[in-house]
Amino acid sequence: MNIMKNTENEQNVESTRGFVYYLPETDIYETTNEYKILFDLPGIEKEDINIKVEKDVLTLTAEYKKEPIQNYECLKEEMDFVGYQRSFNLNGTVDSEKIQADYINGSLSLLLPKREEQKTKEIKINIA
Repeated sequence: MNIMKNTENEQNVESTRGFVYYLPETDIYETTNEYKILFDLPGIEKEDINIKVEKDVLTLTAEYKKEPIQNYECLKEEMDFVGYQRSFNLNGTVDSEKIQADYINGSLSLLLPKREEQKTKEIKINIA
């Protein structure tokens, strides 16, 4: 079978492959004590996720690493190396030392506890 051949002895190996970063789909929730951020990261392995907080900015970076198919010569590549990147300004509201992460089946969940001074406080009024 002669796929992608220009002439009998010449092969056209076309590659449009590059590395593309996308914003992952994200849901953000809030309670009195914390924020919860859910990221959709399909095809990403746990060890390929990087989460950092620097200068009060939380940044998520995740990259999909495609392994070559053994015993085959590539004739055409269209599938991108996919990466996800997203940043959030924490505005001093989160205790970054206590952030927790959990990753299950392509879904990353971050729990960001609020700093004590940022938590909602309810004040009761006594009526005489």
